[in-house]
Amino acid sequence: MDKILYKGWYILPTALPTTGGQWTASCDLARVEADGLEVFEGATLQFVRPRELDAVNAACDEARRQVDNILADPLTRLA
Repeated sequence: MDKILYKGWYILPTALPTTGGQWTASCDLARVEADGLEVFEGATLQFVRPRELDAVNAACDEARRQVDNILADPLTRLA
């Protein structure tokens, strides 16, 4: 999937089908640093939905909330 630029951060969604006929999606967050792209893997929760688009939308909404929290509190760090 394509990366999404949101307030200077990249949101990198991933969606996979489940064995139950549903879809699971999550997003990694990334930002450009002096030495390249720094990716924070597993930055958001996994979301399971019946349709791929719904799972991706839920994961991207969560990723945007994470970015907003980071920007609101600059001392917030992602592991």
